[in-house]
Amino acid sequence: MRRFMTIVAAGVLPYAFGSANAAITIDQSQPVNTEAIAIFLQGDLAQSFQQANNNVAGAGIFLGDGHGQGGDVTIALWDKLPNEGGVQLAGDIAAGTPGNWVDVYWSPVSVTPDTTLFLVFTSTDAAMAIAGDMDNPYPRGQVYANPGYQDFSELDYAFRTYYETALASIPAPGALLLAGVGISLISYVRRRAGR
Repeated sequence: MRRFMTIVAAGVLPYAFGSANAAITIDQSQPVNTEAIAIFLQGDLAQSFQQANNNVAGAGIFLGDGHGQGGDVTIALWDKLPNEGGVQLAGDIAAGTPGNWVDVYWSPVSVTPDTTLFLVFTSTDAAMAIAGDMDNPYPRGQVYANPGYQDFSELDYAFRTYYETALASIPAPGALLLAGVGISLISYVRRRAGR
């Protein structure tokens, strides 16, 4: 019985306490940046995506080379497009330079995996462009551009999203219940063995 309880504890406790090593890691990535897809002057620039993990901790885009001089880039996470009643969930600003990635990070936001979310982009340099690809390289989302967030289903910006690994490993409530049962059984066996 004691051996059985040790095996139960070894299998259950890692789920209860997760990993102590946290890191910000790429979740979704569409790195193809063969051409400028849209310039910030067009307005209402967005990319839809579906996160694989249960949180979003940041995002980035690739700025097209040869467009603009550089400026602040704002990347915001939305649950729907702003013109469709969406709510901004997070966002931040970073300095962007044409021909490079610009990434922003925020406190992780809990999301339901595999549901459609939106990244909305603005910049202080309206002449800068977001690079991407016109051959639909990212099947889990698409480009939006121009007033009213017009959709372009065959286009994708070069973008990436991040998640916090420690939060992704937080167990479901059922796993916590199982951990509690395992710990209770260990205590019971130890009390019985001490008699």
